[in-house]
Amino acid sequence: MTTLIARARSAAAALVLGCGVWCAGMSAALAANPVQTLLQWLQQTRSGSAQFTQTVSNPRGPAQAPASGQFAFERPDRFRWDYAKPYAQTIVSDGKQLWTYDRDLDQVTITAVSQAFKGTPAAIFAGEDVTRLFDLHAMPDAGGLQWVQATPKSKDSNFDWIRIGLRSAPQGPQVVELQLRDAFGQVSTIRFSDIVSNPPLPAERFRFTPPKGASVISQP
Repeated sequence: MTTLIARARSAAAALVLGCGVWCAGMSAALAANPVQTLLQWLQQTRSGSAQFTQTVSNPRGPAQAPASGQFAFERPDRFRWDYAKPYAQTIVSDGKQLWTYDRDLDQVTITAVSQAFKGTPAAIFAGEDVTRLFDLHAMPDAGGLQWVQATPKSKDSNFDWIRIGLRSAPQGPQVVELQLRDAFGQVSTIRFSDIVSNPPLPAERFRFTPPKGASVISQP
C-alpha cells in the first residue's frame, strides 16, 4: 500500500513539473494572436502567486480525487507548489535543486533542476527559450479564453502537449488555466484563482530544509 501511495504522489509531482509553474499579468491588452500574447506574457512576467485546483482524468481508469493548494514562482527556475488537499505535499525549486516532500511518507526527494525540468512543460515558465523547446500553435477561443497549444520538440518528453488558457484582466492578460496530456493519456487540468501579478517574494519562500528524521533520497 505504501508503494502504491508513493507512486501516486510521484505522479502528482510529475504533473506539477509539467505544469510547474503558473502565471501573472502583462501590461498590453490581449492580442489577436494568442501565441504573441503568450510570448509577451512570458517575457514580462517575473513572479506570481495564486490558489489552484487540479483535476486529473484517466481514460484507462477512474479519475483521481481533486487536489488544491497554493503556488508561487519567481524566474528563473524558482517556484513553490503546496498541496493542501487531499494530501499534504510540498514541491520547492531553489533554482538549483528540486525538493519534493511527502508529509505522510515523511520522505524528501532531491533532483537537480536541470534534470527535473528537462523535457517538461515547466520549461515554458522557468525562463527557457520556448520556441526552441516547443512548437506553439494558436487554438480557437473556448470557454471565454484564448488558447495556445505547446507541443514538445523533444521525443524524450513525458508530455504530449500543454494547453494554456489566457483571459483579459484590468492589469492585463493572465494565464488562468492549464491543460496537460501526459504520455499515458491522462489529462490534468489546473485552474488558478486569487492571482497576484509580479509580487515581491521573499527568498526564503523558495528554500527548503528537510524535516528532522525524514528520509532523503537524492536522484542523479
